[in-house]
Amino acid sequence: MMLIRDRFPILSKKTYLANHSLGAVPASAEASLKKYFDEWSNLGILAWDGPWFEMIREFSKEIEFVLGASVGTVVPMENVTRGFSAVASSLDWKGRAANGKPKNKIILTSLEFITSYPFWQGWAEMVGARVVQVESPDGISVPLEDLLAEIDDETLIVPTSHVYFRSGAIQDLQAITRRAHEVNAYVLGDGYQSVGIIPVDVVKMEIDFYVGGSHKWLCGGAGAGFLYVRESLIGRLEPKFSGWFGIENPFEYEPTTRFKPSDGVMRFMAGTPSVPALYAAIEGIRIVNEWGLEKIRAHSLELTESIISEALDRNIEVKTPKLQNSRAGMVCIDFPKAKEATAFLSERGVVVDYRPNCGIRVSPHFYNNAEDLRNFWAGVDGFLSLR
Repeated sequence: MMLIRDRFPILSKKTYLANHSLGAVPASAEASLKKYFDEWSNLGILAWDGPWFEMIREFSKEIEFVLGASVGTVVPMENVTRGFSAVASSLDWKGRAANGKPKNKIILTSLEFITSYPFWQGWAEMVGARVVQVESPDGISVPLEDLLAEIDDETLIVPTSHVYFRSGAIQDLQAITRRAHEVNAYVLGDGYQSVGIIPVDVVKMEIDFYVGGSHKWLCGGAGAGFLYVRESLIGRLEPKFSGWFGIENPFEYEPTTRFKPSDGVMRFMAGTPSVPALYAAIEGIRIVNEWGLEKIRAHSLELTESIISEALDRNIEVKTPKLQNSRAGMVCIDFPKAKEATAFLSERGVVVDYRPNCGIRVSPHFYNNAEDLRNFWAGVDGFLSLR
Protein backbone atom coordinates (compact mmCIF):
# COMPACT_ATOMS: atom_id res chain seq x y z
CA MET A 1 0.00 0.00 0.00
CA MET A 2 2.82 2.42 0.81
CA LEU A 3 4.23 2.07 -2.67
CA ILE A 4 1.02 3.20 -4.34
CA ARG A 5 0.47 5.95 -1.74
CA ASP A 6 3.91 7.37 -2.47
CA ARG A 7 2.79 7.99 -6.06
CA PHE A 8 0.14 10.54 -4.93
CA PRO A 9 1.71 13.58 -3.21
CA ILE A 10 -1.40 14.89 -1.45
CA LEU A 11 -1.57 11.74 0.71
CA SER A 12 1.58 12.81 2.58
CA LYS A 13 -0.08 16.10 3.50
CA LYS A 14 -3.77 15.34 4.04
CA THR A 15 -6.28 12.61 4.70
CA TYR A 16 -7.84 12.76 1.26
CA LEU A 17 -11.31 11.21 0.95
CA ALA A 18 -12.96 13.33 -1.76
CA ASN A 19 -12.17 11.15 -4.78
CA HIS A 20 -15.81 11.30 -5.95
CA SER A 21 -15.22 15.00 -6.68
CA LEU A 22 -11.53 15.25 -7.62
CA GLY A 23 -9.11 12.36 -7.56
CA ALA A 24 -5.60 12.77 -6.17
CA VAL A 25 -3.07 13.77 -8.81
CA PRO A 26 -0.26 11.26 -9.43
CA ALA A 27 3.26 12.67 -9.18
CA SER A 28 3.98 11.42 -12.69
CA ALA A 29 1.45 13.91 -14.12
CA GLU A 30 4.06 16.64 -13.60
CA ALA A 31 6.48 14.95 -16.01
CA SER A 32 3.66 14.31 -18.48
CA LEU A 33 2.73 18.00 -18.56
CA LYS A 34 6.40 18.90 -18.85
CA LYS A 35 6.56 16.57 -21.86
CA TYR A 36 3.71 18.53 -23.47
CA PHE A 37 5.62 21.77 -22.90
CA ASP A 38 8.86 20.31 -24.27
CA GLU A 39 7.12 19.07 -27.41
CA TRP A 40 5.55 22.47 -27.94
CA SER A 41 8.83 24.33 -27.35
CA ASN A 42 10.95 22.00 -29.49
CA LEU A 43 8.58 21.02 -32.30
CA GLY A 44 6.17 23.93 -32.57
CA ILE A 45 3.51 23.22 -35.18
CA LEU A 46 5.12 19.85 -35.95
CA ALA A 47 3.84 18.58 -32.60
CA TRP A 48 0.37 18.31 -34.14
CA ASP A 49 1.50 15.80 -36.76
CA GLY A 50 3.33 13.70 -34.19
CA PRO A 51 3.00 13.46 -30.42
CA TRP A 52 -0.14 15.53 -29.93
CA PHE A 53 -2.22 13.56 -32.38
CA GLU A 54 -0.77 10.37 -30.93
CA MET A 55 -1.86 11.48 -27.46
CA ILE A 56 -5.46 11.69 -28.69
CA ARG A 57 -5.19 8.07 -29.77
CA GLU A 58 -3.41 6.97 -26.59
CA PHE A 59 -5.97 8.64 -24.32
CA SER A 60 -8.83 7.02 -26.25
CA LYS A 61 -7.12 3.62 -26.06
CA GLU A 62 -6.71 3.84 -22.27
CA ILE A 63 -10.37 4.81 -21.85
CA GLU A 64 -11.45 1.95 -24.14
CA PHE A 65 -9.55 -0.43 -21.88
CA VAL A 66 -11.15 0.85 -18.69
CA LEU A 67 -14.63 0.67 -20.30
CA GLY A 68 -14.16 -2.77 -21.85
CA ALA A 69 -14.87 -1.07 -25.18
CA SER A 70 -13.88 -2.10 -28.70
CA VAL A 71 -10.95 -0.36 -30.36
CA GLY A 72 -11.98 2.80 -32.18
CA THR A 73 -15.16 3.51 -30.19
CA VAL A 74 -13.96 6.27 -27.83
CA VAL A 75 -13.09 9.88 -28.56
CA PRO A 76 -11.98 12.70 -26.23
CA MET A 77 -14.47 15.35 -25.13
CA GLU A 78 -13.77 18.45 -23.08
CA ASN A 79 -16.62 17.51 -20.71
CA VAL A 80 -19.86 15.55 -20.44
CA THR A 81 -21.99 18.44 -21.69
CA ARG A 82 -19.94 18.50 -24.86
CA GLY A 83 -20.50 14.75 -25.20
CA PHE A 84 -24.24 15.29 -24.82
CA SER A 85 -24.07 17.77 -27.70
CA ALA A 86 -22.35 15.29 -29.99
CA VAL A 87 -24.96 12.63 -29.28
CA ALA A 88 -28.05 14.84 -29.36
CA SER A 89 -27.05 16.45 -32.65
CA SER A 90 -26.69 13.04 -34.32
CA LEU A 91 -30.24 11.82 -33.64
CA ASP A 92 -33.42 12.15 -35.72
CA TRP A 93 -35.78 14.35 -33.73
CA LYS A 94 -38.47 14.37 -36.44
CA GLY A 95 -39.31 10.67 -36.34
CA ARG A 96 -42.73 9.21 -35.57
CA ALA A 97 -43.77 6.44 -33.21
CA ALA A 98 -46.07 3.59 -34.28
CA ASN A 99 -49.04 5.56 -32.93
CA GLY A 100 -48.19 8.48 -35.20
CA LYS A 101 -47.03 10.73 -32.38
CA PRO A 102 -43.55 12.29 -32.37
CA LYS A 103 -40.78 9.94 -31.27
CA ASN A 104 -38.85 12.58 -29.36
CA LYS A 105 -39.31 11.89 -25.66
CA ILE A 106 -36.26 12.39 -23.43
CA ILE A 107 -36.38 10.53 -20.11
CA LEU A 108 -34.40 11.83 -17.13
CA THR A 109 -34.48 10.91 -13.46
CA SER A 110 -34.64 13.40 -10.60
CA LEU A 111 -31.16 12.34 -9.45
CA GLU A 112 -29.03 13.29 -12.45
CA PHE A 113 -26.04 15.58 -12.12
CA ILE A 114 -27.11 19.19 -12.50
CA THR A 115 -25.65 19.65 -16.02
CA SER A 116 -28.23 17.22 -17.46
CA TYR A 117 -31.25 19.41 -16.78
CA PRO A 118 -30.33 22.69 -18.50
CA PHE A 119 -28.81 20.80 -21.42
CA TRP A 120 -31.70 18.45 -22.19
CA GLN A 121 -34.39 21.00 -21.36
CA GLY A 122 -32.70 23.51 -23.66
CA TRP A 123 -32.26 20.92 -26.37
CA ALA A 124 -35.92 19.91 -26.11
CA GLU A 125 -37.01 23.52 -26.59
CA MET A 126 -34.72 23.87 -29.59
CA VAL A 127 -35.93 20.77 -31.46
CA GLY A 128 -39.51 20.61 -30.18
CA ALA A 129 -38.97 17.53 -28.02
CA ARG A 130 -40.33 16.85 -24.56
CA VAL A 131 -38.62 15.90 -21.31
CA VAL A 132 -40.16 13.47 -18.83
CA GLN A 133 -38.66 13.12 -15.37
CA VAL A 134 -38.92 9.98 -13.23
CA GLU A 135 -38.87 10.84 -9.54
CA SER A 136 -36.90 9.27 -6.72
CA PRO A 137 -39.00 8.47 -3.63
CA ASP A 138 -36.05 8.57 -1.22
CA GLY A 139 -33.36 10.76 -2.78
CA ILE A 140 -31.05 7.73 -2.99
CA SER A 141 -32.19 5.85 -6.10
CA VAL A 142 -34.99 5.62 -8.66
CA PRO A 143 -37.02 2.39 -8.74
CA LEU A 144 -35.97 0.50 -11.86
CA GLU A 145 -39.54 -0.54 -12.59
CA ASP A 146 -40.67 3.10 -12.61
CA LEU A 147 -38.03 4.06 -15.16
CA LEU A 148 -38.66 1.03 -17.36
CA ALA A 149 -42.39 1.74 -17.34
CA GLU A 150 -41.79 5.24 -18.71
CA ILE A 151 -39.82 3.98 -21.73
CA ASP A 152 -42.32 3.61 -24.56
CA ASP A 153 -42.60 3.88 -28.35
CA GLU A 154 -42.41 7.67 -28.16
CA THR A 155 -39.05 7.59 -26.36
CA LEU A 156 -36.00 8.60 -28.37
CA ILE A 157 -33.28 8.67 -25.71
CA VAL A 158 -32.71 7.96 -22.03
CA PRO A 159 -29.70 9.97 -20.76
CA THR A 160 -29.08 8.73 -17.24
CA SER A 161 -26.41 8.11 -14.61
CA HIS A 162 -24.63 4.82 -14.11
CA VAL A 163 -23.98 5.90 -10.51
CA TYR A 164 -25.94 8.74 -8.91
CA PHE A 165 -23.68 11.58 -7.77
CA ARG A 166 -25.81 12.44 -4.75
CA SER A 167 -25.93 8.97 -3.17
CA GLY A 168 -23.44 6.65 -4.87
CA ALA A 169 -26.25 4.24 -5.83
CA ILE A 170 -25.65 2.11 -8.94
CA GLN A 171 -28.29 2.06 -11.65
CA ASP A 172 -28.94 -1.01 -13.83
CA LEU A 173 -27.99 0.40 -17.23
CA GLN A 174 -28.13 -3.02 -18.87
CA ALA A 175 -31.80 -3.47 -17.98
CA ILE A 176 -32.57 0.09 -19.10
CA THR A 177 -30.79 -0.48 -22.40
CA ARG A 178 -32.59 -3.77 -22.98
CA ARG A 179 -35.98 -2.06 -22.54
CA ALA A 180 -35.00 0.96 -24.64
CA HIS A 181 -33.91 -1.22 -27.53
CA GLU A 182 -37.29 -2.98 -27.50
CA VAL A 183 -38.83 0.33 -28.59
CA ASN A 184 -35.93 1.49 -30.81
CA ALA A 185 -34.75 4.10 -28.31
CA TYR A 186 -31.19 4.97 -27.31
CA VAL A 187 -29.51 5.02 -23.90
CA LEU A 188 -26.74 7.45 -22.97
CA GLY A 189 -24.98 6.50 -19.76
CA ASP A 190 -23.22 9.07 -17.61
CA GLY A 191 -20.24 7.26 -16.13
CA TYR A 192 -18.59 10.08 -14.22
CA GLN A 193 -19.21 8.41 -10.84
CA SER A 194 -18.56 4.86 -12.06
CA VAL A 195 -15.50 4.80 -14.31
CA GLY A 196 -12.41 4.09 -12.26
CA ILE A 197 -14.17 2.73 -9.16
CA ILE A 198 -16.41 -0.10 -10.42
CA PRO A 199 -15.82 -2.47 -13.34
CA VAL A 200 -17.60 -1.26 -16.49
CA ASP A 201 -18.32 -3.31 -19.62
CA VAL A 202 -20.07 -1.17 -22.21
CA VAL A 203 -20.08 -3.99 -24.77
CA LYS A 204 -21.85 -6.37 -22.39
CA MET A 205 -24.35 -3.65 -21.48
CA GLU A 206 -25.00 -3.06 -25.21
CA ILE A 207 -25.38 0.60 -24.30
CA ASP A 208 -25.47 3.07 -27.19
CA PHE A 209 -23.46 5.96 -25.72
CA TYR A 210 -21.41 6.44 -22.58
CA VAL A 211 -19.84 9.67 -21.37
CA GLY A 212 -17.59 10.55 -18.49
CA GLY A 213 -14.46 12.35 -17.45
CA SER A 214 -11.10 11.89 -15.83
CA HIS A 215 -11.01 14.19 -12.84
CA LYS A 216 -12.78 11.96 -10.32
CA TRP A 217 -11.99 8.26 -9.90
CA LEU A 218 -9.55 8.27 -12.83
CA CYS A 219 -7.31 10.84 -11.07
CA GLY A 220 -6.82 12.75 -14.30
CA GLY A 221 -7.79 16.37 -13.73
CA ALA A 222 -10.32 18.57 -15.51
CA GLY A 223 -10.93 18.96 -19.24
CA ALA A 224 -10.32 15.35 -20.28
CA GLY A 225 -13.78 13.91 -20.84
CA PHE A 226 -14.74 11.18 -23.27
CA LEU A 227 -17.56 9.75 -25.38
CA TYR A 228 -18.08 6.08 -26.21
CA VAL A 229 -20.29 5.20 -29.18
CA ARG A 230 -21.50 1.64 -29.83
CA GLU A 231 -19.52 0.32 -32.76
CA SER A 232 -22.54 -0.47 -34.93
CA LEU A 233 -23.80 3.12 -34.60
CA ILE A 234 -20.64 4.99 -35.55
CA GLY A 235 -21.12 4.83 -39.32
CA ARG A 236 -24.88 5.34 -39.13
CA LEU A 237 -24.96 8.58 -37.16
CA GLU A 238 -23.74 11.96 -38.34
CA PRO A 239 -23.47 14.67 -35.67
CA LYS A 240 -24.65 18.11 -36.75
CA PHE A 241 -22.63 19.68 -33.95
CA SER A 242 -19.34 19.21 -35.72
CA GLY A 243 -16.09 20.94 -36.59
CA TRP A 244 -12.79 20.43 -38.32
CA PHE A 245 -11.63 17.52 -36.13
CA GLY A 246 -14.83 15.66 -36.99
CA ILE A 247 -14.43 15.72 -40.75
CA GLU A 248 -12.51 13.58 -43.18
CA ASN A 249 -9.00 14.91 -43.88
CA PRO A 250 -9.17 17.94 -41.55
CA PHE A 251 -5.62 19.04 -42.36
CA GLU A 252 -6.29 19.24 -46.11
CA TYR A 253 -8.27 22.50 -45.67
CA GLU A 254 -10.47 21.67 -48.66
CA PRO A 255 -12.80 24.54 -49.68
CA THR A 256 -16.31 23.09 -49.83
CA THR A 257 -19.83 23.70 -48.57
CA ARG A 258 -20.44 20.05 -47.69
CA PHE A 259 -17.86 18.30 -45.55
CA LYS A 260 -17.72 14.53 -45.28
CA PRO A 261 -17.58 13.25 -41.69
CA SER A 262 -14.68 11.12 -40.54
CA ASP A 263 -15.18 7.41 -41.20
CA GLY A 264 -14.65 6.53 -37.55
CA VAL A 265 -15.58 7.75 -34.10
CA MET A 266 -13.64 10.99 -34.70
CA ARG A 267 -16.78 12.22 -36.50
CA PHE A 268 -18.20 12.95 -33.04
CA MET A 269 -15.47 15.51 -32.35
CA ALA A 270 -15.90 19.15 -33.26
CA GLY A 271 -13.13 21.68 -32.72
CA THR A 272 -9.57 21.37 -31.43
CA PRO A 273 -9.35 19.05 -28.39
CA SER A 274 -7.80 20.14 -25.11
CA VAL A 275 -4.43 18.49 -25.63
CA PRO A 276 -2.77 19.61 -22.33
CA ALA A 277 -5.71 18.13 -20.41
CA LEU A 278 -5.03 14.76 -22.07
CA TYR A 279 -1.38 14.91 -20.99
CA ALA A 280 -2.50 15.70 -17.44
CA ALA A 281 -5.05 12.88 -17.40
CA ILE A 282 -3.18 10.02 -19.00
CA GLU A 283 -1.02 9.13 -15.98
CA GLY A 284 -3.93 8.64 -13.58
CA ILE A 285 -5.82 6.51 -16.10
CA ARG A 286 -2.76 4.35 -16.68
CA ILE A 287 -2.35 3.74 -12.96
CA VAL A 288 -6.03 2.76 -12.62
CA ASN A 289 -5.64 0.32 -15.50
CA GLU A 290 -2.38 -0.96 -14.04
CA TRP A 291 -3.99 -1.52 -10.63
CA GLY A 292 -7.07 -3.19 -12.15
CA LEU A 293 -10.76 -2.49 -11.59
CA GLU A 294 -11.52 -5.79 -9.88
CA LYS A 295 -8.84 -5.12 -7.28
CA ILE A 296 -9.94 -1.49 -6.90
CA ARG A 297 -13.56 -2.55 -6.46
CA ALA A 298 -12.74 -5.12 -3.76
CA HIS A 299 -10.67 -2.59 -1.79
CA SER A 300 -13.38 0.05 -2.17
CA LEU A 301 -16.10 -2.26 -0.85
CA GLU A 302 -13.99 -3.10 2.19
CA LEU A 303 -13.49 0.56 3.08
CA THR A 304 -17.04 1.71 2.32
CA GLU A 305 -18.42 -1.20 4.37
CA SER A 306 -16.32 0.06 7.27
CA ILE A 307 -17.64 3.62 6.86
CA ILE A 308 -21.26 2.44 6.88
CA SER A 309 -20.69 0.25 9.93
CA GLU A 310 -18.99 3.05 11.88
CA ALA A 311 -21.77 5.51 10.95
CA LEU A 312 -24.52 3.15 12.10
CA ASP A 313 -22.66 2.50 15.35
CA ARG A 314 -22.88 6.26 15.99
CA ASN A 315 -26.58 6.43 14.95
CA ILE A 316 -25.59 8.58 11.96
CA GLU A 317 -27.91 8.42 8.98
CA VAL A 318 -26.48 6.71 5.89
CA LYS A 319 -27.88 7.99 2.58
CA THR A 320 -26.13 5.43 0.40
CA PRO A 321 -27.32 1.87 -0.34
CA LYS A 322 -26.01 -0.57 2.26
CA LEU A 323 -25.98 -3.54 -0.12
CA GLN A 324 -22.58 -3.87 -1.77
CA ASN A 325 -23.86 -4.54 -5.28
CA SER A 326 -26.06 -1.43 -5.10
CA ARG A 327 -23.40 1.17 -4.29
CA ALA A 328 -20.22 2.44 -5.91
CA GLY A 329 -17.32 4.09 -4.06
CA MET A 330 -18.97 6.93 -2.17
CA VAL A 331 -20.82 6.91 1.16
CA CYS A 332 -23.10 9.78 2.19
CA ILE A 333 -23.67 10.34 5.89
CA ASP A 334 -25.86 13.04 7.38
CA PHE A 335 -26.42 14.54 10.80
CA PRO A 336 -27.26 18.00 12.17
CA LYS A 337 -24.66 20.59 11.16
CA ALA A 338 -22.93 18.17 8.79
CA LYS A 339 -21.94 21.13 6.61
CA GLU A 340 -20.14 22.75 9.54
CA ALA A 341 -18.53 19.39 10.32
CA THR A 342 -17.06 19.33 6.81
CA ALA A 343 -15.28 22.63 7.48
CA PHE A 344 -14.17 21.33 10.91
CA LEU A 345 -12.62 18.28 9.23
CA SER A 346 -10.91 20.40 6.59
CA GLU A 347 -9.22 22.49 9.27
CA ARG A 348 -7.75 19.24 10.61
CA GLY A 349 -6.47 18.07 7.24
CA VAL A 350 -9.32 15.68 6.43
CA VAL A 351 -10.76 16.41 2.98
CA VAL A 352 -14.37 15.41 2.22
CA ASP A 353 -17.28 17.48 0.92
CA TYR A 354 -20.91 18.29 1.66
CA ARG A 355 -24.01 18.35 -0.54
CA PRO A 356 -27.57 19.33 0.42
CA ASN A 357 -29.96 16.37 0.73
CA CYS A 358 -26.94 14.10 1.01
CA GLY A 359 -24.69 15.22 3.82
CA ILE A 360 -20.97 14.50 3.98
CA ARG A 361 -19.70 12.55 0.99
CA VAL A 362 -16.81 10.24 1.87
CA SER A 363 -15.02 8.36 -0.91
CA PRO A 364 -11.89 6.30 -0.28
CA HIS A 365 -10.00 5.10 -3.34
CA PHE A 366 -7.42 2.36 -3.99
CA TYR A 367 -4.64 4.41 -2.36
CA ASN A 368 -6.58 5.04 0.85
CA ASN A 369 -6.33 2.81 3.91
CA ALA A 370 -7.82 2.10 7.33
CA GLU A 371 -5.72 4.82 8.95
CA ASP A 372 -7.35 7.40 6.68
CA LEU A 373 -10.76 6.27 7.94
CA ARG A 374 -9.59 6.44 11.56
CA ASN A 375 -8.49 10.03 10.96
CA PHE A 376 -11.88 10.82 9.45
CA TRP A 377 -13.84 9.35 12.35
CA ALA A 378 -11.58 11.02 14.91
CA GLY A 379 -12.50 14.32 13.28
CA VAL A 380 -16.23 13.51 13.21
CA ASP A 381 -16.18 12.39 16.85
CA GLY A 382 -14.33 15.56 17.78
CA PHE A 383 -16.99 17.67 16.11
CA LEU A 384 -19.87 15.71 17.64
CA SER A 385 -18.37 16.08 21.11
CA LEU A 386 -18.70 19.86 20.77
CA ARG A 387 -22.46 19.75 20.33
